[in-house]
Amino acid sequence: MKITHIVLSLIGALVFGFSFVSPSYGQRLVSKLSVQEISINSTFTGGNLSLFGNVEAQLGDNVKTRGPFDLIVMVEGPAVNKVVREKSRQMGIWLNAQQVQYSGVPAYFHILSTQALTDITSEEKLAELGISLQSQIQNIDSDSPENESRFTDQLIRLMGRDDIYGQSPHVISFHSDTFYSAKLDLPSNVPNGTYLATTFLFKNGELLDRNAERFFVRTVGMEKFISDSARDFPAFYGIVTVLLALFTGWFGGVVFRR
Repeated sequence: MKITHIVLSLIGALVFGFSFVSPSYGQRLVSKLSVQEISINSTFTGGNLSLFGNVEAQLGDNVKTRGPFDLIVMVEGPAVNKVVREKSRQMGIWLNAQQVQYSGVPAYFHILSTQALTDITSEEKLAELGISLQSQIQNIDSDSPENESRFTDQLIRLMGRDDIYGQSPHVISFHSDTFYSAKLDLPSNVPNGTYLATTFLFKNGELLDRNAERFFVRTVGMEKFISDSARDFPAFYGIVTVLLALFTGWFGGVVFRR
């Protein structure tokens, strides 16, 4: 009987202790995308989708959800290989001098947030979570490792120039203490593939929760047929293209001669 009383006392002390060491934040993130697929056709000039969600208490937790909260949404496209080349003037001609190859770089990368990233959390935490394009560029094949950072900066600059990389602070809005929404605009040259939108929930610089949603970008219709033919049957596609060009030139000549 005495042993039972001691065991129960120990269990009670452990429960009481854990109530103090457990996290004070009991919030979880519920997120959703407005569409799951974006279709590209001949009239496609860009697309957009909305991200929205709510901050809720953990299941079974009666603790009231309290803000203010911060959010970061990281949108990544399919992994591709890229090459950055540097040209130099040799005997009056601009030729490729050095190059760096990158494997597994996101074909599209964009970050949305409630405010500037460093105002949400520390740079160390951002690097730890991989919330930057630099963090996604890992597999580098270079003959001159000392120049890798310079080439990587140029890669990021080129991706920004093509509108496939960017950051948009102050675009996620809270419409109440817990409900938020944001809009992501995709450029006309957005690549095909599977995309991942990861939402990070922060409070006072600490990560509370994260949630990921997938969506797809696909070419449809005749454009898909032409694209697939050029990729899967390049020789046949080239022959048909040449024949079509010859026929068009001959037909134009006949029409205008009359």
